[in-house]
Amino acid sequence: MNEEETGDAMVREAAQAEDESEKSMSEPSLKKEIMEEISDGHHEDHHRPELNTMLENDTQDPAVLMTEVLEDGHQLVEADVRFEYWKEGEEKHTYTDAEEMGEGMYEAKIEIPEPRTYNMKVHVEKGEQLHSHKPYVLKVTEKDK
Repeated sequence: MNEEETGDAMVREAAQAEDESEKSMSEPSLKKEIMEEISDGHHEDHHRPELNTMLENDTQDPAVLMTEVLEDGHQLVEADVRFEYWKEGEEKHTYTDAEEMGEGMYEAKIEIPEPRTYNMKVHVEKGEQLHSHKPYVLKVTEKDK
């Protein structure tokens, strides 16, 4: 290898090392997990929609929350859906409206800046007939490295 080829190889190696360093610095350090539904003391009734709530990617920031809304076994379309979340033990609540991504599928992005436990509710409204919510616990922890 001549001097020019050796120099080019060194430049490529340095660029590759820089890319890997930037990648590791930009990787999210928090893992988000919907732990469980919690009881909020409200009784179940037959008009309450079924909600299947999940995270699209548990380490993505902002986190993408998705929920499928079913009523009587059918996708509920054109509903107003929003996610409410707050740090456990605090009064301030954050509300994020969800966008309908397909029949019965709603999605919203939320930013969770620190590891801790959050309470979360998914609210569903449609007209005067339907206003329901379902509670969850959202646990955010440091990502294993």
